[in-house]
Amino acid sequence: MMPPLAPLARLASIDVGSNTVRLLLALPLSGPTFRPLRVERIITRLGGDFSPGRELNKFSMERTLRALQAFARILEGEGVKKVFAVGTGVLREAKNRNAFVRAVKEKTGLSLRILSGREEARAMVRGVRGFLKDQTTPRLIADVGGWSTELIWLEGQTIRKTVSLNLGAVGLAERFPLVDPPSPAGMEALNRFAYAAFQRVRRKWEKDGWMAPDFHSHLAGTAGTATTLAAIDLSLSAYNPRKVTGHRISLPRLRKMSRRLSSLSLERRRQVPGLEKGREDLILAGSAIFLGLLEVFERSALEVIDSGLLEGILLEGMAELGVS
Repeated sequence: MMPPLAPLARLASIDVGSNTVRLLLALPLSGPTFRPLRVERIITRLGGDFSPGRELNKFSMERTLRALQAFARILEGEGVKKVFAVGTGVLREAKNRNAFVRAVKEKTGLSLRILSGREEARAMVRGVRGFLKDQTTPRLIADVGGWSTELIWLEGQTIRKTVSLNLGAVGLAERFPLVDPPSPAGMEALNRFAYAAFQRVRRKWEKDGWMAPDFHSHLAGTAGTATTLAAIDLSLSAYNPRKVTGHRISLPRLRKMSRRLSSLSLERRRQVPGLEKGREDLILAGSAIFLGLLEVFERSALEVIDSGLLEGILLEGMAELGVS
């Protein structure tokens, strides 16, 4: 059993994703809840150039290790007592994941736990749930990451179904490399692939009682693609999680955004307000995933939530420590 935390002890969670590495430093409060003290994010594209032999690329690992070393220095300087670090997406598939986990431990002192798709979905829901205004109507929640998409069928406090698909912004962009600017045929192939993947999920869920009219009309979406789409729609010059959380993008609006972004060259896309540097080549794949979700599951809008897996991991860690 873990010893109790000293009063005002600081905790942290780290999410090593397939595109972005994120850090949350927080002060635990009763509830249980927490007060965020610092949030950091670095795009390292760990899933980039994933080999046909299903191994992480050497340079992708090196970029990610440097980011984690920077986080470790922050944690040491802030006097953090406990860190909950997890890996997701591409780390589940990589044959050399154990070597990467060992390298993380050796170079940073951090113990990295690789989550299963189900564990990732459960933690994500924990981080999102508090920001859903209507918690009684059945909901669909999607976490679109760099390498995978976690889709959850939530009824009240109960997770009815989860599915983790090998369908993320990095993986899809590498599977369907686009010319610059993208051709209509290239975009059609991208959109068709995402649509077909979600059609298969819907057919399976319908056998278990899923009926579109019974669900909230909005799809709740979290993680980098969703928040970036919200930031673009809001034309944010500086990212603001308070403005992003709860922002809704209708299906027609998302279609229009996707068409506009796909009409731009990569260089012009970099200049779009709200588009985070390092996502300009991924946003079309990410928007195709959300378009597929909204169309297949007949949702009228994407409702964006800034909070998600990173916050859920911290809350799970607090529960493990007995913080209440």
